Amino acid sequence: MPNYIWSLILLPIVLIACANDQSTFSPKPRMYPRVELPVPEYISVDEAFDCGFTFRMSKYAQLHERTSYFGEELENECWFDIRYPDLDASIHFTYYPIDAQESFQNLANESFRMAYEHSSIASGIHEQPLSLNGKESGMIFTLTGPVASPYQFYLTDTTHHFLRASLYFNARPNPDSIAPMLEYIKVDLDTLIKSFQWK
Repeated sequence: MPNYIWSLILLPIVLIACANDQSTFSPKPRMYPRVELPVPEYISVDEAFDCGFTFRMSKYAQLHERTSYFGEELENECWFDIRYPDLDASIHFTYYPIDAQESFQNLANESFRMAYEHSSIASGIHEQPLSLNGKESGMIFTLTGPVASPYQFYLTDTTHHFLRASLYFNARPNPDSIAPMLEYIKVDLDTLIKSFQWK
């Protein structure tokens, strides 16, 4: 039997076999790069730019003094950042002495205002009061949803000192992609808050 006849017989069989393939194409789900997070270790910061407070921070983070804010020189020397270079995240700290110009109530109100500026984007804002020896010592704001700053807090003695902090990731806000890193940094911040002392 000539080859072309075999081809004519086999071609319909191959076409029928291919047409009966029930498998459907399914794209792989979107994934985020795996991040290797080290076991938390902490170091003491005894003199944070001689600002009158001490705390413990992650060994894997870096302390940076801020000397300017949007190009303008700072009047207060006690503004600083804690940066996580491997996680591309920063925590911005601003310190204010409580005095005639800046009352505790005004500073606390400003912290609430800054947290709730995200309310149009946030799917939720959770407030957690902090107290030390039965006295108000601060507030934690945990924001959910695609917000620029998912974790903020302030610490105060209500009479002389007020320190505010905001966590930022150097990336477009995506709660799913930053979730492991956010939870990791929250543990570090919990340690920082619990170890914080005014001198």
